[in-house]
Amino acid sequence: MPIKEVFVETDVYLTCLSHALSTEKEEVMGLLLGHVDQRLDLSVQAGGSYGQSFIENVIILQRSVRQADRVEISPLQLSAAAQEAEKLSIELGKPIRVLGWYHSHPHITVQPSHVDMQTQSNYQAMFANSSLICFQAVNIDGVLRSREIVLSISPPESAAGREIKKLAKITLMLLSEERDHMDKCSSSDLVSKVHNKAVFTQAICQLLQCCEMPCVSAVLAYEQSMLNNLYRLQLVKQSFDNLTKC
Repeated sequence: MPIKEVFVETDVYLTCLSHALSTEKEEVMGLLLGHVDQRLDLSVQAGGSYGQSFIENVIILQRSVRQADRVEISPLQLSAAAQEAEKLSIELGKPIRVLGWYHSHPHITVQPSHVDMQTQSNYQAMFANSSLICFQAVNIDGVLRSREIVLSISPPESAAGREIKKLAKITLMLLSEERDHMDKCSSSDLVSKVHNKAVFTQAICQLLQCCEMPCVSAVLAYEQSMLNNLYRLQLVKQSFDNLTKC
């Protein structure tokens, strides 16, 4: 069944966008969870159907390969994603499964590369109706080509705040990657140790600047907005009390 439309909840879109903007030198990657609804295709005389993908959840993945033009994840994370989809199916009472994946192209075009096309083809073989936001791989005369799909941003069905919590985990995931990368570069040489520690410290400072400081600024701005609203409410109450006394 071909997928013609993809609906992404606002919280999921915010998480994906924040993850992509967390670094401008390396690609990032994550999996998308949701469900597919079947619709009748009235444009086909003989009758037919197409699918609408509703993406409701996102899984931020730890990268096993970090490069400017390449990103890879371990097969264990795919298995863990399928298990999480099963848990969400029980929790939400509807069939949740892996619907696709997302990843970034820092400083290059947004069109999927030949590696992306092959990855998408593999995902479509593992997970039916899988989408790369927002393309599908189509085999035409033995050549993989991309097919563009309509993408819409929709409000969340529930106010559980599940994705906002995952948004806060982006920094922890990136921190874990930096630690693993430093462990792989361990050396007995003193100069190398000092250099690795300095690079790690620089990476942590960049994480704080790119991920944490915007969150802190947003919280402070929200706090100031609430204080302003409280002040206006007090003025309205004071005016109301003065009117009642008269």
